[in-house]
Amino acid sequence: MKMKRVLLYLLAIIGWITLVVRIYLKITTSGLPLMESLVQFFSFFTVLTNLLVTIYCTVHLLSSNQQNRTNLFLRPDTLTALTVFILMVGTVYHLVLKSLWNPEGLLMITDEIYHTFVPLGTLALWIVSTNNRLGNLKNLFSWMLYPILYLLFILIIGSFSDFYPYPFLNVAELGIEKVMAISFYILIIVSLLFLIFYFIEKNILVKNIPKNS
Repeated sequence: MKMKRVLLYLLAIIGWITLVVRIYLKITTSGLPLMESLVQFFSFFTVLTNLLVTIYCTVHLLSSNQQNRTNLFLRPDTLTALTVFILMVGTVYHLVLKSLWNPEGLLMITDEIYHTFVPLGTLALWIVSTNNRLGNLKNLFSWMLYPILYLLFILIIGSFSDFYPYPFLNVAELGIEKVMAISFYILIIVSLLFLIFYFIEKNILVKNIPKNS
């Protein structure tokens, strides 16, 4: 079995299992009503991005027409965008957030899956997925709508519930100006990573990895 298909299976299966386990843990330990628990759970960029990676892998395993570019998850730029986002998830977690809490048991295991295994697995998938290249740079940057819409969602939810999933998005403590400044810098970093990954695809991976790999 080709390495790409192995990675697709691993990321898809582990992704769905981890999602179910984390939803169960959230519902049974939060002490909140069901809908409020679910809203809080899906307010984490980590959860949403891991879910997108899981859906991406599932679509590629089930799709009979890999060239159907009308499907968002079959577009060449999608894997690059998701790789950048999931690597941001893992990097921010390990550099900034990991020291802020100490999960145990199943929560600790799923935490490492979401912040270590999936980011590294997605990066490996991006490297070996030569048949998905080369994506359009304009389409790649259209993925910037994802973090922008996410930020708007968090600001709206937070204004009603006073719940902010990440300390650097906590308007109640930092103020809207500082949150917007931090968000702007994050978007700049994502944009630079898009350009770097696109450059690597165009000038290194596409030229040096066989097309039938």
